[in-house]
Amino acid sequence: MNNKLFKNRNLFRLGLQWSVVLLLLYMWARWAFDKSYVPNFETYCPFGGLQAWGTYLVRGSLPCSMTTIQIFMGATLMVGAFLLSKLFCGYICPLGTFSQWLGKLGDKIFKKRRDITGIADKALRSIKYILLFITFYFTLGQSELFCKNYDPFFATFTLFDHDVTVWMSVLSISLLVLGAMMFRMFWCKYLCPLGAVTNIFRYFIMFAVVIGGYVALSLAGVSISYVWPLAIVSILGYILEIWKMESRIFPFLKVTRNEDICIDCGKCAKVCRHGIPVDKMGKVDHIDCDLCTECVHACPKDGALTINRKRKIGWLPAAITVVLVIVALVLANQMRIPTIEVRWADDAQFENARVYERTGLKSVKCYGSAMNFAGHVRRVRGVLGVTAYADDRSVEVYYDPKILTPEKITEAIFSASTEKISEVPDSAIAVQEIEFGINHFFDQFDASYLKYKLMQFGGVYGFDTRYGEPVMVRVYFPIDHEVNLDELKKAVEAKSLIYTIAGQDVTVPVNFEAVDFKKTGSVSIGEYNKRLYPNYFRSFNNIDRYDEATISILEMPMEYAKNQQASIAFLQRHVQVQDSAVVAIQSYYRDATPVVRLYYVNTLTNPEKVRAEAAADSLRVLMKSGALKVYANPFRFINEGTVIDR
Repeated sequence: MNNKLFKNRNLFRLGLQWSVVLLLLYMWARWAFDKSYVPNFETYCPFGGLQAWGTYLVRGSLPCSMTTIQIFMGATLMVGAFLLSKLFCGYICPLGTFSQWLGKLGDKIFKKRRDITGIADKALRSIKYILLFITFYFTLGQSELFCKNYDPFFATFTLFDHDVTVWMSVLSISLLVLGAMMFRMFWCKYLCPLGAVTNIFRYFIMFAVVIGGYVALSLAGVSISYVWPLAIVSILGYILEIWKMESRIFPFLKVTRNEDICIDCGKCAKVCRHGIPVDKMGKVDHIDCDLCTECVHACPKDGALTINRKRKIGWLPAAITVVLVIVALVLANQMRIPTIEVRWADDAQFENARVYERTGLKSVKCYGSAMNFAGHVRRVRGVLGVTAYADDRSVEVYYDPKILTPEKITEAIFSASTEKISEVPDSAIAVQEIEFGINHFFDQFDASYLKYKLMQFGGVYGFDTRYGEPVMVRVYFPIDHEVNLDELKKAVEAKSLIYTIAGQDVTVPVNFEAVDFKKTGSVSIGEYNKRLYPNYFRSFNNIDRYDEATISILEMPMEYAKNQQASIAFLQRHVQVQDSAVVAIQSYYRDATPVVRLYYVNTLTNPEKVRAEAAADSLRVLMKSGALKVYANPFRFINEGTVIDR
């Protein structure tokens, strides 16, 4: 081995950085060649885990498809940051690694990068705290990870996933690249909200006092929004950072300099990626120090730079980082944290409750879909509560065995599907119906797979499903279309499906088994519209906070229109924002007429106001990106409706 090649190199840190980069490249390469593989680039991201902890404490739920690994990575990051140092930033974070590498490229292009100092430096440091506040504010309020909108890492490695807001991500990527090349660690110092979090943890006493006070007041019955402690820790974190640019009691591990041994060569300051004047300090307590130990390994004099004045332990921070990751993985393997855990029955009803468990529910993939599942089964008499785990797509349904059986729950939670694939011509008076049974079909994702298969088969207007053993499917074709049943069966039973989503070809295995194909005749257009009208139900605006006795229902029949089915979600978002006392929406066919039901808190609003918002000429829809869009209201209500008390 060439000792000169490795002399004064921090091989421990370099090994960890390359391990992370190679893991990401492997996930990316496999994704490119294996269409059935969908990588989760956030699996080990502690920032998402910290946001998940926040939503769990504030809302009792987890956002998105947060895995237990992410959650415990966030916990170990917090412990590591205030006790030891910002080890994640120094050894694992790919954005920190890329910033350092881009900086070296910038040195070659611009000869020398600049250090921002003085008032400009202090002012710019506020941006990461503002981003921290905004990110947690929207994440805690919506139970969806807001950071996905702008995170340069997530946007780059997911090739601008649908959760990404393009302009935000393009801006952040540009600032990351150009900032790193022109200024020393620009993203980490000024823009990274995770950097703000780790600095706040360094001022752990302040953090503990603020959060402890908030918890104490909440337990005492004082209602205080989470916005206040979030704002206070963000503001105080920024003030403490720019006050003296140093941490005090925490962390316990720090680089120390022995002035008697030091020869003042300045190599330590030169290699510091944050530009900290290590050669002028007795103890490196600068707020930017992440204990990367590059200075320790670059020092030519043994004992001049040490960790806590202990020699020969330059490997310790890297080892601790590995241990913390292992601890997070072990804890994640041993413990489960539910995405949602909701109960609407009292303790007396739960005394004799039983648990129905089901796994493999592909549609339970995030907070929103888990809440939709809970809203669906809540309407079933005898169901007492639901716990859902998005990481392994499983649910636990608590039920009264005197009222329900597992078989009845299975039937109740089966989601009948209605899918329109193409529009029926206005001149058509009837459609052709073909019916068959299908095994290994339960989840809404199965309905999506069947939809793609029928789209590829061609000539299909739509289909619907209803529960049975096997599940029964009705597919609708033009009245004069000649359908080969053998070819249709072959298409449905194909073992794999290739379809395009967001410009990417995706291949998924499908294990359908179709039986009993038969042509059952024709169906009138009126009956077809009724069958394919989707049964829609969504709850929102914290419906669980209100007693059922205070919730009334405004039921309004409406005229049928082709585009109103696709717009029901827009109506939901419109009324959800315009009137916070509206807590749920439902739409379905009753007799020969579609109806909309709006659930509202009768102590906070009235049916006239709810009706006026639903019948407005325009729907004001708040998109995930934060943009407000206005659409013409396609809903035309037949009368003023009826108020129903629950």
